[in-house]
Amino acid sequence: MNNKERLVDHIQDLGLKNTMLKILDRVEAVSKKHEIKTTDFLNPQEIVMACEILHTVRDIQYVVSGGYDEAERKLITIFPEYLEGYGVEIPIAVFEIKGTSQFEKLNHRDYLGAILGLGLKREKIGDIIVHNEISQVIVHESLKDYIFYNLNKVGNVSVKIKELEISDIIPPKIEYKEIRGNVSSLRLDAILSLAYKISRSEAQELISKERVSVNWKNTTKSAQDVTEGNIISVKGKGRVKIAAIEGKTKSDRIVVSVHKFV
Repeated sequence: MNNKERLVDHIQDLGLKNTMLKILDRVEAVSKKHEIKTTDFLNPQEIVMACEILHTVRDIQYVVSGGYDEAERKLITIFPEYLEGYGVEIPIAVFEIKGTSQFEKLNHRDYLGAILGLGLKREKIGDIIVHNEISQVIVHESLKDYIFYNLNKVGNVSVKIKELEISDIIPPKIEYKEIRGNVSSLRLDAILSLAYKISRSEAQELISKERVSVNWKNTTKSAQDVTEGNIISVKGKGRVKIAAIEGKTKSDRIVVSVHKFV
């Protein structure tokens, strides 16, 4: 077993493990050839895992960026430690796409489908932010010219496209439903029961089947304690954030406010 395999040996998910091995290939190029390398866009789970691994590697530094702080999909730029970030550019481009029809509203799926329809891979595309009649699309800089000259329709709607500065990105408005209640403890299964309106036994089954993650890390521990600010995801049921722990009731139960993203 080589060093790369040792670093990923604990990862059970084969897709995630292969993604981490690709990142470690880039790390090898940085270490041996003193190059600057950038990953594809990664989802939150991949970002957390990659950062944990990169933190253990000597003589490199890295920057995580998705164009704006709250971006969900981000890429990681890895470079020799001695550069200390000087001369390191983040290869991100941003487009504004606007439909020419006032009568057909385009959504996230429409924009993503049109871009992938150009023959591009999802991992080269960052966040797609839809604002009323326009969309801001974050992509790897290497695709900038190709998208600019080839994307002229989204669905059946003709579109106009222009490049933006990263500073022009308008983060999306986060919409959520507040769920407030009380629980006997801050165990994961108790919070899932409140947030998703399921029984404790149903929550425990979801956890045991590895369908639950806390802060983007899979868990199989129903008794795991969670706390304010934690993000909990359940496959097929969406994502919630523990917004506040508000104290206790007279019967010593814990009052919790949860935001369920919509």
